Amino acid sequence: MAYITKSNSKRILRKINLKDIPDIAGDVYKKPIYFLSKWETKYLLLMQSLLKEPEKFAIEVYHPVVNKDTFHYVYESEQPPSYHSNKSCERLTSKFKNFEVPFEIRARVKEKAEKEGKTTEEIENLEKQQVAVFRAWFKENFELFNADTEGFLKKLDIRWNVQRNVNEVERDNSGVESIDNLNLAQLEIEIDKVISEAGRYFVTNTDKQPIIRRFQKLTFLAYRKGNIDNNDTELSDDELRAFLLDYDTKFKKPIKELLIQYYRVKYNPDLSFEGQLLERLNFRSCSVCDGTADFDYVINATLSNENKAEEHDDLPL
Repeated sequence: MAYITKSNSKRILRKINLKDIPDIAGDVYKKPIYFLSKWETKYLLLMQSLLKEPEKFAIEVYHPVVNKDTFHYVYESEQPPSYHSNKSCERLTSKFKNFEVPFEIRARVKEKAEKEGKTTEEIENLEKQQVAVFRAWFKENFELFNADTEGFLKKLDIRWNVQRNVNEVERDNSGVESIDNLNLAQLEIEIDKVISEAGRYFVTNTDKQPIIRRFQKLTFLAYRKGNIDNNDTELSDDELRAFLLDYDTKFKKPIKELLIQYYRVKYNPDLSFEGQLLERLNFRSCSVCDGTADFDYVINATLSNENKAEEHDDLPL
């Protein structure tokens, strides 16, 4: 049996184009939830399918995740996410560490290339090449960083003319998140509570009822800049965005997170899958679990792709 983190269970779905998936039969819950959009409903049904029928999901739905390297971090690769054969693996619970590539390194390349009349594509390629050189240099000197930080920074300044500390980034791993103390009945109480609160909010805010009816399924607009098309309310676009953000935070985010927990408790509380299935889902075996790790630092942690998602660990809608 193999295990993945909570973040990676969502990451499996994150790159799926919902428009390419036909409508899915089924219910997200035992009672209707009127404020979920069709895309949110489809996403939740896909999560339900992943946890309930992973083999069917892998065959009929999944398209491999393609990770994009932003070249902003030292340890940022295009390798696939990991699965763990050992539920107690340190990498399931350990913090992710990473280091930002000093902005001066790319800025100097860009400035020089622009003066030489390089194209945008040529400039991007030159920046990536320089970041690759810096990454290699950083890894070669990482032991010095651990043993003598001041000595490392002096060497950094001499080689790269970067007169500041390297910005270290550390975030908690999402882990498998033990939920043994939650049962279906308790989760149903919490879900029903959010549904009731949303209904009460609608009844008690009579002046906002037209807005709720019109935009309750369009709360993604709160996160978009620019004009809101067909804003026929008495609110300005900024005021409407603020209202939708509040509605999303109070009701939609909690209900979606609770439903995903509900599916996990009901179908797969440990986020455990067969290793071969996860490999078909474009995962790789953890090098610590399989004994092939040769570097005591988590160099394969794709911080920008996995942990930035945790900062806004929500449906991508």
